[in-house]
Amino acid sequence: MLATSSTLTVRPAAPDDVPAALALMMRVLDEDLGYGFRPEWHGDLADLAAAYLCTPGQALFLAHDADGTLLGTTAIKVGGPRSPQVLVDHYAGRPVCQLARVWVLREHRRRGAARALVAAATRWAVTEGGHAVVCLHTDAAVDGAEAFWRSMPVREVLDERVPGEAMQTIHFEVDVEAVLTSGR
Repeated sequence: MLATSSTLTVRPAAPDDVPAALALMMRVLDEDLGYGFRPEWHGDLADLAAAYLCTPGQALFLAHDADGTLLGTTAIKVGGPRSPQVLVDHYAGRPVCQLARVWVLREHRRRGAARALVAAATRWAVTEGGHAVVCLHTDAAVDGAEAFWRSMPVREVLDERVPGEAMQTIHFEVDVEAVLTSGR
């Protein structure tokens, strides 16, 4: 699956793309999220190829500009959240996947890369990945994260924000039908 405009291309990653994708992801973890690589949260990054290129139902997508510069990533992971229990129960027995690693380098934001990545990954999840439900979580403490997701075709499933906590997690579900019919 390839999504292209005059200024942007989104496509599934190939083995040769893994080093650049990993470098972008590590940069976002350091610069934007501020906590760097955490194996307990980012185990998939230890071997991107195994996680997303070799695992059925999972995929990694990349956005490039017209010059071929890598702008951002997103991934599809099989299964729903592993916590909290209310979400585990909510998604139990359903063909669900998670949209993850929707990361665009700061200097390339506000050019449509994240929206294009989400649309391409969601389409793939449903048409090729075998999933009917696409969920995600975001950290509202990250500048622009909550506003971005609320501008997308999603519905809030659970708000886990606790005043004073470092992580401010909100869970959403993508309106798959809206994405499939949008033409983006």
